[in-house]
Amino acid sequence: MPVVGIDYLPAVTHAPGMGRYARELVRALAPLGTRPDLRLFDIGGGPRQLQEPSLGLVGAERVHRRTHYWPRRAVSALGRIGLGADRLLGGVDLFHRTLPGHPPVSRAPQVLPVAELPAGGSSDDQRLAAACVQARALVVFCEHYRGAISARYGIDPAAIHLTPVGCEHWARELPTLPPPPERPLVLALGAIRKQRMPHRALEAFELLRSGGIDAELFLVGHRGDAAVGFEQLLEKSNHRGSITWIREPREADMPGLTAKASVLLHLSEDEGSPVTPLEAFSLGRPVACSDLPAFREALGDEANYLPDQPSSLQVSDALAAAISGDSPAAQERRVELASGYTWQGTARSTVRVWEQLLGQDS
Repeated sequence: MPVVGIDYLPAVTHAPGMGRYARELVRALAPLGTRPDLRLFDIGGGPRQLQEPSLGLVGAERVHRRTHYWPRRAVSALGRIGLGADRLLGGVDLFHRTLPGHPPVSRAPQVLPVAELPAGGSSDDQRLAAACVQARALVVFCEHYRGAISARYGIDPAAIHLTPVGCEHWARELPTLPPPPERPLVLALGAIRKQRMPHRALEAFELLRSGGIDAELFLVGHRGDAAVGFEQLLEKSNHRGSITWIREPREADMPGLTAKASVLLHLSEDEGSPVTPLEAFSLGRPVACSDLPAFREALGDEANYLPDQPSSLQVSDALAAAISGDSPAAQERRVELASGYTWQGTARSTVRVWEQLLGQDS
């Protein structure tokens, strides 16, 4: 039976993003009878914020997790002397990364998922470029990224594999939906980063309120590179009393909060995964989002799309249209669309990538 190592540290130290990807991928892999043996690399620093039952690994056979709290520099130092993650796991036939560059891998062929492309020429871009070259295969979550990564880093398109992303994790936690809020609720998820245009979201919300819609705005995300400027705008807002910024999100609160949203607002300059709007769709909620290829591929015509670098008025109008245009029929369409994106589908597609690579090495 082949053995696959997976970088699992982000799964237990970081709830959203690639942490969720690693967590839900392993959770979906656990019951698959045809999967390889799994060894989870949970070695490194950072508090373990997520444990059972959210991991879903109780009683899972052929899933072995190695956990140690070691400083990142110690893991890096071991890699430099040939003790990479694959060897610390006792030897694996393949290592599936979560993030580029860390942890170091000594010998095993690597699979690298890519959900976001950093700014060209940045240190993150250089790190990703090196990781792409080292990887035997890449995994992407939209067709657009297959071409974009091949063009930017010179990777053979045959080495770039498209797998779906799952989105049922919050619907799974909500057997019944909560009642709608008394006032329309605009929800924005993600760290307060420049690429997510939080200032535009705030200005659009102010226009929405000035236009007569008595709404609330909930921003859920840690402080990012736009936090200082955003805080200054927030203090000056005439609608400060209707705005809530949850700086330390609790994963347990996310399903109910998203289910109560009148609309999810998701602005971004670039993303390679449609998971955030699909999370809202899985709960029937409307979405106003940037017109990105990853979103178009998954959401089709069911979202309210916004142009690149939209004006505040354009965002406000999209929010108003999403709130006023919602209906039970539209909610059913969103849920039906989202039902096609499951973590089991992600797991099965990922195993096919592994099997192809392991077959090449046999």
